Amino acid sequence: MMTALAGIGRRGVLAGLAGIAGATMLHRPLYGEGMRAARIVSVGGAMTEIVFALGAGGRLIAVDTTSLYPVQATAALPKVGYLRSLSAEGVLSTRPDLILLDADAGPADVVDQLQRLGTRIAHFTERPSAAAVGDKIAFVGAALNRPAEAAEMAALFRRDLAAVTASIGHLQQRPGILFLMNAGAAGLRGAGSGTAAAEMVALAGGRNVFGQASGYKTVTAEAAVIADPDAILMMSQTIAELGGIDRVAGLPVLARTKAARERRIFGFDGNYLLGFGPRTAHALADLAAALHPQGSISPLPPRPWTSA
Repeated sequence: MMTALAGIGRRGVLAGLAGIAGATMLHRPLYGEGMRAARIVSVGGAMTEIVFALGAGGRLIAVDTTSLYPVQATAALPKVGYLRSLSAEGVLSTRPDLILLDADAGPADVVDQLQRLGTRIAHFTERPSAAAVGDKIAFVGAALNRPAEAAEMAALFRRDLAAVTASIGHLQQRPGILFLMNAGAAGLRGAGSGTAAAEMVALAGGRNVFGQASGYKTVTAEAAVIADPDAILMMSQTIAELGGIDRVAGLPVLARTKAARERRIFGFDGNYLLGFGPRTAHALADLAAALHPQGSISPLPPRPWTSA
């Protein structure tokens, strides 16, 4: 449930920005000099997961709407808006002393405005990917002044990712996979090249049958038949919205595909599968096990950040 940031109007927030900026400009010690942020806003589900995993969740005062894990802890926090459509007023109304921003945070003019006002920002700009997660953990650890904890966590993540990648590397088959998102009245959209879904499919030993497209594009019945995937991958939220696997399989756009006929339709939580956070190695192992039921994918050991 979203907690509203109530009681502060736009005019009131704007009137206070200069004071916030001035106070921030007067106190800008480097984190290596002992700075310990006490009021943190985290923007990006992966960033928020890392903050909690490093034991600093109690210092969060607000998050964005993509921050959904750990479930109970993030549900109780005020929300400052959607990752890609922030407002300076919404963020600064929480009076943070540190703002953590993931790479997709924006729009750019809002980030620029926050910086001009003197807000302390830690902006991770590396493109989201499985390979970048370890660097993101180290980045957040440095911002929180917890480098040792972050180094240990990043090492475990990289070990897990290497282990599951090695298991997948022994697979002989590359089943054709179609990842679909629900676009409401516009219908289903398939994940083409350059998407998080395409990367996860490839890492899991699958072949993206919609890879000739770039980004997310509408899938027609004709395109689905031509692609004829061995399996269909969706967010579990989308499957629920459409009425369950049987309803999805019966959609005219999918009904004639092999995956629909054989009910090989898999649903995963969106943040878990596509968030490129600390649970990514485990998500990859789960995806590979679903796509390769005879592949003997080695399970990964549970980590503190996978069982919250």
